[in-house]
Amino acid sequence: MMFFSYFKLGPRDGVMLISVFIMLALTLIFKWSVWEFLFSIVATIIAFLAGRMKPDTKNVLAFLKK
Repeated sequence: MMFFSYFKLGPRDGVMLISVFIMLALTLIFKWSVWEFLFSIVATIIAFLAGRMKPDTKNVLAFLKK
């Protein structure tokens, strides 16, 4: 039985959530400032969004195959 099944979270979202918790722990252990925590969260979100982007299927070196 799944609670909150309307969230539709996948394994990639779980990995991102775990990374946010790790950064929160690092913030508390090493006494990072709020700015360092926010910058690390933004960098993680940008990295995950960039990982979801599909590559362009255009073949740049197609002229070499002729």
